[in-house]
Amino acid sequence: MTVKVDFDITMTLIANTLYKVLASNFKLFSKAKPKTVYRSFVEGRAKIVITPKIVKVTYGKKSFNPAIMNFVKSLPTLNVPWTDNRLLEYSFE
Repeated sequence: MTVKVDFDITMTLIANTLYKVLASNFKLFSKAKPKTVYRSFVEGRAKIVITPKIVKVTYGKKSFNPAIMNFVKSLPTLNVPWTDNRLLEYSFE
C-alpha cells in the first residue's frame, strides 16, 4: 500500500511541530498555537548592519518580547566564520 502526501501539507505539519517544540521552551508560550509562535518569533523585523568587524542585528519595536530578549541575552559571544569572523551582536530599539 502506498500513501501519497502533498509536499506542502508535509512541510506544514513539520513546521507546526517545530513551533510547538520551540514554544515548549518558554512558559509564556507553552500553550500557544503555532501561528502565535510564528508571529512572535519569526515574523518580527530587524535591521542588520555589517561593519568590518561586527554584524549587528537590531530588532524593531514590535519585536520587543521578554522571551526573545531573555533568549538573546543568554546567547554566548559568537564570531561567525563565514563572515570573516565578525562578531555577532544583538540589540533592541
